Amino acid sequence: MAAGSEWVAGKTVLVTGATGGIGLETARILARKGARVVVGARDPVRGRAAVEEIVRAGGHADLLEIDMLSFESVRKAAPAWKGRALDVLINNAGIVVRERQLTADGHERTWQTNFLSHFLLTRLLLPSLRAAPSPRIVNVSSEAHRSGRMKWEDLELEQGYRGFFAYANTKLAQVLFTRELARREPGIAVNALHPGAIATGIWRAAPAFARAILNVVLPPPEKGARPVVRVASDPALEGVTGRYVNKLKEVAPSPAGSSDHDAARLWKIAEESVGPIP
Repeated sequence: MAAGSEWVAGKTVLVTGATGGIGLETARILARKGARVVVGARDPVRGRAAVEEIVRAGGHADLLEIDMLSFESVRKAAPAWKGRALDVLINNAGIVVRERQLTADGHERTWQTNFLSHFLLTRLLLPSLRAAPSPRIVNVSSEAHRSGRMKWEDLELEQGYRGFFAYANTKLAQVLFTRELARREPGIAVNALHPGAIATGIWRAAPAFARAILNVVLPPPEKGARPVVRVASDPALEGVTGRYVNKLKEVAPSPAGSSDHDAARLWKIAEESVGPIP
């Protein structure tokens, strides 16, 4: 039996951004291990295709339509879990954009997709996670967080916007969110990780020549899914929380990602940004 199969078999796992790249590979692997996978998808057509593929392969999968660019969509998706336990939440969906754009909610697209909407979703699903016997939350961050810096006076980069810097800041925000959530929810194992630089659709904003090179030199999504699956399902990580994993090894996050003060400060700002939690 593959490592983690016994622990995760029969458990319900929600993966956001699970219609391609690391998210889809994570869903496939966890389904093969016996998990009841919920495919979080912005595009219902691609979501249904992912679910059907997993089912054809002998796995169990359901679709949850959710658009991380919309707080309304996140709030509509969350009630599907009312009265149900959720064993593992994998906050995976992410984007990189070249130019600053705002969502309908008035937030910078990368900031909302990669951080604020996952913050909101996680908060909304906490009752379902608490109802599980040994719940886990996995935040897919990046080593790019080491290049990030919380510009408290301009978190959404109205001035001097650069796509990679915006992305790096959201990954730093995920690390800080992990730290504060682990402190607030001691009964839930909350960890962040870097899956490695992987050839996925997240690089679609790069110039065509750069995408072509990246698709050749970077490893495929299957390799990036391995650390996610491990943190989500390894029995040896039972009760381990508030950590940062680089691929398959636990390491210290950046100094900026290690500040309890900044983690608490960011939490309060995120609360104000997403609005009240029912």
